[in-house]
Amino acid sequence: MPELEAVELVALLELVAAGSTNREAAARLFISEATVKSHLIHIYGKLGVGDRAAAVAEAFNRGLLTPEPRDNPDRR
Repeated sequence: MPELEAVELVALLELVAAGSTNREAAARLFISEATVKSHLIHIYGKLGVGDRAAAVAEAFNRGLLTPEPRDNPDRR
């Protein structure tokens, strides 16, 4: 598996933070669900966490993700 680009890592983390399932994230990113799972395991290792909730929290702590304004019409 090629090294994930930072943009891809953040794109997947944004979907996870928004509550997307692996299947939903795969569809949005045009990749397989197995690839999403593989990428998440890679992300967990990079962030030093063990699950998706901790990955999102750590991404916010590191400034990789920022909260969306509540009035954003694109928000689910």
